[in-house]
Amino acid sequence: MNARHGLILATAVLLSSSGCAAGGGGGTSPATMPSLPGIQGETLEEGIRPRDNNSTRSAEDFLNQAQGAESEAEKASLYGQAFDAATECKSTDVDNPKCFFLSAQANVGLKNYREAAADFDRAEELHPRYILETERWREQAWVAAYNEAIVPSNAGDYEAALVIFEAANALYSARYEALLQTGSLYSRLGRPAEAIGAYEDAITRLEETRETALADTTQADLWTEHWSFARNGLAQAYQLSGDHQSAADLLGEMLAETPDDASLIGSLASVLTELEMTDSVDALYNNLLNRPGLTEFDFANAGVGLYRIGEYERAAVAFSRAAEMNPFNRDARLNLTLTHNGSENWEAVIPAAQDLLEVDPLNGPAWIMLARAHSGLENDEEASRVFNEYQAIGYEVENIMLEQSPSGGARVTGSLKNTSAEPGETVTLRFTFGGVEGRGLGTTDIRIQIPAVDSSVEFMGDFTSSQAVTGYMYEVVGG
Repeated sequence: MNARHGLILATAVLLSSSGCAAGGGGGTSPATMPSLPGIQGETLEEGIRPRDNNSTRSAEDFLNQAQGAESEAEKASLYGQAFDAATECKSTDVDNPKCFFLSAQANVGLKNYREAAADFDRAEELHPRYILETERWREQAWVAAYNEAIVPSNAGDYEAALVIFEAANALYSARYEALLQTGSLYSRLGRPAEAIGAYEDAITRLEETRETALADTTQADLWTEHWSFARNGLAQAYQLSGDHQSAADLLGEMLAETPDDASLIGSLASVLTELEMTDSVDALYNNLLNRPGLTEFDFANAGVGLYRIGEYERAAVAFSRAAEMNPFNRDARLNLTLTHNGSENWEAVIPAAQDLLEVDPLNGPAWIMLARAHSGLENDEEASRVFNEYQAIGYEVENIMLEQSPSGGARVTGSLKNTSAEPGETVTLRFTFGGVEGRGLGTTDIRIQIPAVDSSVEFMGDFTSSQAVTGYMYEVVGG
């Protein structure tokens, strides 16, 4: 999640869903592919003709055997032997395109997708007409790479997933789904310039399939979903790169097409805040907050925007609405408390901080704001009681972050700081996760060993679910 001016945005970096990909027009395959050169009237040069030799025959034999192998170990061994034969061919018959074509196939079998892409490229460079054969191999390899990348992506290993999705893009340029994934992961990993490039490429591919996809009732909804994701992702990447004007231009274009989209209104208002267009921001939020059917995320992000233009009372109302809609929305409760504290509305800080501590009981700043509010109301005895209760705990939780998985479930991370407790003891935090409309989904226990005084230790817990996680609360359940 992103923090601005101490507040937490409800919407983190966009994550593309990680469903399996299919080839040949099935699954998430686009409705149509760009025309291949040489098929629509353009003549491909022949280049160097492929030729057979002992190495190519050996490689083909091993590849054929691998196709019929029953065990994964046997397949890997046969693909390895095919690769060795193709490598020998490349070293002794250096300009034979067939050596590289066979090496590419062996590398796909060995899941060396980046190397396979380079081999396909070289085979086509030597013999351009190979594209008539390599195209189907490339797409099949793309599908294999894409589906392999889903595993680390769903496990939260975004660096590993990115490497494979990048290889999928290198293998096959006509499919846009892996570009959406790389755009999302680049943004998540703090590489907005590369995210911009990936999303722009995806948008180009999507535009190429627009007419056919929208005319096909089985493809139209999926195409529209991907189109929206790509443009929203691009706008967010512009923001992450600091190019707020480009983000505003794109969001304005999108809002002109769908003027009733509340999330776009909120996103544009947030960008215009960065451009210090206060009057426009105020008008957008007036428009937004008067609309029916707003989600807790709409209210939460509107609250952040209103706070940033100094509209603290309206920000507090927005945060309150978000908190009311979901008992697991810890971030809305934190933002509400920070807003009241920042405007020194002590009477409002007290119930807000108490509500926050119900879901985030080891939040040190919440305890301090509660004590400060009592002091601000000249209730010194209660302020002292609250502060002493906070100090008696002996430890606090900091930097909690919730990473939602697009396929369901989440990961929670944070750190536990020892302020005065006995080092070496164990604390167990039970996180309860909530879903859409505040439904409870389940719990995860995290055991943490208390570090030395004034030191912190990081913790992490995973929650597996088929449903989307929208928030959390936690409690201390013992040692």
